Amino acid sequence: MTLWIAGARGRDTALGIEGGRIVAESPQPPPGSEVLEASGLFLVPAFIDAHVHLQLVPGAPRALLRSGVAAVLDLGAPESALPFAEAAPLRVRFAGPLLTAPGGYPTQGWGKDGYGLEVASEKEATLAVERLFRSGSRFLKLAFAPRNPTLAPPVARAAADQAHRRGMLVAAHALDRDSVQRALAAGADVFAHAPLEPIPLPGKWVISTLRAFGGTVRGLGARVVYGTDLGNQGTEPAIDARELALLEREGVDFLRAATLDAAELLGAPDLGRLSIGSAASLLAVRGLDPESLAHPVWVMNCGTLLR
Repeated sequence: MTLWIAGARGRDTALGIEGGRIVAESPQPPPGSEVLEASGLFLVPAFIDAHVHLQLVPGAPRALLRSGVAAVLDLGAPESALPFAEAAPLRVRFAGPLLTAPGGYPTQGWGKDGYGLEVASEKEATLAVERLFRSGSRFLKLAFAPRNPTLAPPVARAAADQAHRRGMLVAAHALDRDSVQRALAAGADVFAHAPLEPIPLPGKWVISTLRAFGGTVRGLGARVVYGTDLGNQGTEPAIDARELALLEREGVDFLRAATLDAAELLGAPDLGRLSIGSAASLLAVRGLDPESLAHPVWVMNCGTLLR
């Protein structure tokens, strides 16, 4: 039976939900239909957090879903955690451990328990990427941190080339100008954090993490998407109003960055929009400001009301 969501502000049609998807639109629900009233509320697609570390936050998948996050990109986890099957129905894309030089970031600190994968040669890098791909990784993350040993340029390039041959996107932990240049030379597609200073990155993706790491997304010429670096100090498994406010301050369409554009980055075309054929993953909110988006009135994931 089709459930209809009706009465939302700014919409002239009701949405028909069945089998976890949006299957119809109509000016009014058919007579006798089951109706979920959204009078006075805005409907927006469920959010996507494009930078998390699920293994660092016990209970994160359930908390994220209930807060209104339908999908995430995990950019650092031990191979033993892959492929995150236990996180369902939270949709998870992932990179696995960061490829790094021997003794490199993050193996000497927070990532000492398998969050970094050390490679010293082009062959080791190629084999590591192939193993991660077979585990289900569709992203590769390379570490470039200035106070740690970093991947030699031929090793980083070999890893990125193998990832691209497998259709993976290459993300980089690179914040300062020199590290960003190293990542670009290696062939990075995605920057896991906003750089600390404006650096032209045309055609690239940048994940915000402004609250966790600072930086800027102005003047980059890049596609900017919302990400919190969940697992970092002070973060919580929820929609982060402060991250949205920082994106707004930087002149970014923060709602699009957390929905439509993030869905494109993750390769999830049925998320990030409210149209026929899309997943019925959405939020009902009182307003379209950061605080209202972070505190939805109710949340639906794939047709199931979570709160």
